[in-house]
Amino acid sequence: MRKIDTLIWHCSATPEGREISVKEIDRWHKKRGWSGIGYHKVVQLDGAVNEGRPMDKVGAHVKGHNTGSLGYVYIGGVTAAGKPKDTRTSAQKATMGRLTREAIEDFGVTKVYGHNEFANKACPSFDVQTDSTIQNAIKGRQPPRAVLDRKVSPAAVPVGRGGMAAIIAIVLAVLAAFLKAKGVW
Repeated sequence: MRKIDTLIWHCSATPEGREISVKEIDRWHKKRGWSGIGYHKVVQLDGAVNEGRPMDKVGAHVKGHNTGSLGYVYIGGVTAAGKPKDTRTSAQKATMGRLTREAIEDFGVTKVYGHNEFANKACPSFDVQTDSTIQNAIKGRQPPRAVLDRKVSPAAVPVGRGGMAAIIAIVLAVLAAFLKAKGVW
């Protein structure tokens, strides 16, 4: 695995509320002459996470700062008129906090930035250095449970009290089904 010490947040610069797919971003980036999508993870409006470029591959997301960094993007970032705006849903914010914490724990990330800290751009349309969700994740605080405005996949919401019991119950049910299918149970 390559050495990673930096996470850089981006927005897709698409209008608020408009879903786009990883395939669409991949097409955009290929049109720019890149080998494919430059971001490692994509956070959808509902907080679901899609994989982009493999984590062991250098991204294509900030000129001059791709080596040693991860590039994560959330869908949105502009108004219908194309003006920069923090359009993150509560589900996206919760997922972004979780992903930031995971990058710190899993890869040893020590620096978290917004794209706008490296280029004269509005992206990611919020200030990473003052954003409470990102800063709480950096400090190791559990992000607040999202007040969901859309349906969110269970993996996108932080597990609180009682949530772990539900996860364990699901795991046990899957294990029981597996053992029954193998004739062990």
